[in-house]
Amino acid sequence: MSDITKERAPSETVTGPKGPGSVQVPLASIFLVTTEPNPGEEDEFNDWYTHIHCHDIMRLKGSIAVQRFKQSRHQLQYNAAHIGPRPRWLAIYELGDTQQNLDDHVEQCFTDQMPITAALNLAGGEDYYYVPAEKGVNAVENFAARGGDVLTVRMNALPGKENEFIKWYRETYLPRTLKLVGFVAGDLYRLADIQLMSAKAPFEFVAVYHLADSMMAIESLDSHLAQSGTLLDNSLIDGAGVRIAAYIPITSRLTAKQARKLTPAQRALEDQFRAGMAGRRHLNGNASFSREKQG
Repeated sequence: MSDITKERAPSETVTGPKGPGSVQVPLASIFLVTTEPNPGEEDEFNDWYTHIHCHDIMRLKGSIAVQRFKQSRHQLQYNAAHIGPRPRWLAIYELGDTQQNLDDHVEQCFTDQMPITAALNLAGGEDYYYVPAEKGVNAVENFAARGGDVLTVRMNALPGKENEFIKWYRETYLPRTLKLVGFVAGDLYRLADIQLMSAKAPFEFVAVYHLADSMMAIESLDSHLAQSGTLLDNSLIDGAGVRIAAYIPITSRLTAKQARKLTPAQRALEDQFRAGMAGRRHLNGNASFSREKQG
């Protein structure tokens, strides 16, 4: 992981419902987080992430829901060079207020309110906020969580080609990919203007697809990528840098409301795992993180 940054985000401006003028509304986003545990510590990592960390994030203001995934055993074969990113675990957070989430995240991370397990490999993941490539669209409504398998396509447009790429992808390529076997829905997202991490994100764009079945979708996509006019040979993007991965859900979608009102059994389980962390924590001030304001 990279240094945490705390930079004020611009809110979205929308037309007021009662005539001319505008109102400021919170910026919604999907927060894509890939993680990897230290070797031999997967159980400890997953117990912490599912029963503690997801609860902690859902209790932050602005959070709406989260679901965890793991890379499917069904991945590209003929185009295996494009599998990625390397971390196997993915969490997709739905946020109604990105700035509020960022502010609270920075304040609480590594404290007793948001302990981070020592089983997490701090150098082995990515966490970035994304918004729809189509401006003025609510990210959470656009994502429309479905609870099944998902597929991510991470990519970068060539310098100066970003707008042309967005137009091509959304108007031409997205309808084409949604006709592939196993694909249900999806859209293109771009990096939000603010980020939790100060390091440059490796991918400016990500397409997130909902799948009916990852095996069928991957087989269909593998065949598709052998044709012309795909992501791999388009003149608007870095085709060699495209990274694609299919994921299967490992938890149900957890809402902020559920996290704040756990059943007695769920609360007992969370308390049990918190107590079990004891000294197994990354401490605040770890070199991988910084609370210094950037810029």
